[in-house]
Amino acid sequence: MTYRLLPWLLLPILASCVAPRTVPPATPAPPPRAPAAPTLPPGPPPERYAGDWSVADATPGDWRYVQEGGASLARFAGTDGAVLAEISCSGGTISLTRTGIMPQDIGAFINVRSSFAERRLPIQSADQSTRRLTTRLPARDPLWDQIIFSRGRFLIEATMQAPIIVPTRGDVARVIEDCRG
Repeated sequence: MTYRLLPWLLLPILASCVAPRTVPPATPAPPPRAPAAPTLPPGPPPERYAGDWSVADATPGDWRYVQEGGASLARFAGTDGAVLAEISCSGGTISLTRTGIMPQDIGAFINVRSSFAERRLPIQSADQSTRRLTTRLPARDPLWDQIIFSRGRFLIEATMQAPIIVPTRGDVARVIEDCRG
């Protein structure tokens, strides 16, 4: 009787020796491609400040915080009262504007230098009638923090314009914080 049970006892052992049926692995999806960096239009580079801007005298003038039509903005006006630069918030986007005129047929840039970094930004609008050159970035862009925490000043350069060195003030930080909500 024990001999009759032996095949039945060996059957599970023999069945476990058979290789399980395998499905060939699926070909892995190719890794996602990083989006290509936007190319900047050709044009002359911004006028570079010659010398060590971090210890140079700031452009005479001061920032002033203003609210107009529900928007907050900080304007840097020279001693004659003319607005030289402006930082404003609109719909989660912060605009950096400076005075100047630009030929329409060239790609132009605003270059911002702080104690932390330097960024070259394309001018997105150049209004010849108001002499305003503007670039825009999201409110959470690190450039705004770099400006706020720059050591006492930051530099704004623009294509074919004289560079200006402006002090960092609470007015600028207030506009940025207002925009971030």
